[in-house]
Amino acid sequence: MISVFELALGETPVEEELISTRNVPLLGGWNAMSPESPEIQAAAKKAVEQFNTESKAKKFFKLLDVSSAETQVTNLINYKIHATIGKTKCRKTENADLETCDMAKKRLQCHFHVQYNPRNEELTVVATSCKR
Repeated sequence: MISVFELALGETPVEEELISTRNVPLLGGWNAMSPESPEIQAAAKKAVEQFNTESKAKKFFKLLDVSSAETQVTNLINYKIHATIGKTKCRKTENADLETCDMAKKRLQCHFHVQYNPRNEELTVVATSCKR
């Protein structure tokens, strides 16, 4: 911290404000981000889409909740997302709208690592890990 002092020029004293430190995100470091932010929601939805494509399950899963998220800015924007997904009653063989699918009981806790490339505006799922 820098101390405050008075400087007198003639009869009018001049006061300086106290300068304090603040938390600034570390360049290239991981920083917490709101789970409700549009960027996080879009990245999570992309991760669930890919999960549905790669999963051997016969029914679709859908995003239920994003509990926490972190972001890292490098030449790409990296997202670490912790989310809950739920199994639906809609079969993958049906051309179903996930928003209208009824939910089954099965829930999975997932950790997704998604990258966003601002040059081509593309989201890529780098890693997925889910457990009951």
